[in-house]
Amino acid sequence: MGRISFTTGEIADALNLTIAGDPTLEINRIAPVDNAMPGSITFVTGRSFLPALQISQATAVIMPQAFVAETSAVRLHSDDPYLCYARLTQLWVNQQSITTGVHPSAVIGEGVELAVSATVGPHAVIADHSVIGDNVRIDAGAFVGNGCHIGEGSHLFPNATVMHDCTVGRYCEIHSAAVIGADGFGWAPSSEGWQKIHQLGGVTLGDRVSVGASTTIDRGALDDTVIGDGVILDNQIQIAHNVVIGSNTAIAGCTGVAGSTKIGRNCRIGGAVSIVGHLSICDNVMITADSFVNRSIATAGSYSSGYPLETSAQWRKNAIRLHKLDEFVRQSRKPPRS
Repeated sequence: MGRISFTTGEIADALNLTIAGDPTLEINRIAPVDNAMPGSITFVTGRSFLPALQISQATAVIMPQAFVAETSAVRLHSDDPYLCYARLTQLWVNQQSITTGVHPSAVIGEGVELAVSATVGPHAVIADHSVIGDNVRIDAGAFVGNGCHIGEGSHLFPNATVMHDCTVGRYCEIHSAAVIGADGFGWAPSSEGWQKIHQLGGVTLGDRVSVGASTTIDRGALDDTVIGDGVILDNQIQIAHNVVIGSNTAIAGCTGVAGSTKIGRNCRIGGAVSIVGHLSICDNVMITADSFVNRSIATAGSYSSGYPLETSAQWRKNAIRLHKLDEFVRQSRKPPRS
C-alpha cells in the first residue's frame, strides 16, 4: 500500500463527525493510542485508554465527547469510536492503487462472461462458462471453476479457490487458501470398503460474506450449502456439506460445523467450537469459545461448555471425582440405614 494522506477535516467529513481543532492537519497513518506519532490518527473507546491518551503524540483522536478534556490533539467526536475506526480503515483501503485488466498469464476459459471492469491477476484461472461481475477482483493464482457466478465487487485473494457450480454474491471477500465448494464428506460403507458419494450440490454465498484464510465450505450432497448475507467467517473454519448459516452470523477461527446443521441469523460463535450435524440453532445465539454443541438450541441467549484451565494436579483430582460422580449419585439415592 502506498502512502495515503488525508486532512483532519477530510476525515471528519468522510465519517460525518464533528471536529474540534485544526481541520487542515495532515494524517498519514492510523495507529493504536499507545503507539501514535505525529501524523497519526487514533481512537479511544473507554476510560481505560485515557492514561495512554494523555501521553500520546497522535495528531487526531476519534473519541466520545466526554473525554475531550483529556487531550490537546484534534478531536473527532463519536458515540461509537470503534465503528468509526472500522469505517476509517475502509477509507484507507479504498485509496489503494489497483491495477485493472486481465494479466497476460491468466487463463480464461470458453464462454466466460467477464465484465470489462473486472481485474484478473497473474496465473489466475477462470474455467468455462463462469460469470464474473462488475469490479470483481481475482488475484494471482486464484481459481474459479466451471459454471460459477462471482457477484459485483467481490474479491478473491491470491490462491483462493471457488470450485465448479458455486455462487458468490456481491461484495464478498474470499481470502487466500480458502476453498469454496470442496467435496462434502460423503462415503457409504460396503464389503469392498468405502464407496464415494459424489457431491452434486454447490455452495451459495450471499452478499457481503467474508471467508477467512484456509477456511473450507463444502458443497452440498444434493442441495447447496448456503451462507446468508453479511456472514463473517474467520480463518481455518470447517463448514460441512448442506450447512445453512443465517444472515449476519459471525464465527471465529478453528470452529467446525458438521453436515446439515442449520444456524440462525445474528449468531456469534466463538473459536474452536465443535457443532455436531443435523441440529438447529435459532437466531441470536452466542456460543463461547471451546464449547461442544451436541443438541439443538431453540432459545436465544448465551451458551457455554468446556472446562476452564487449571493446574494438572488439580485437573487430575477433579477428573477422578467426576469419574466417580455416577457412583456417588447412586449412593446418595439409597435410603439411609435404620
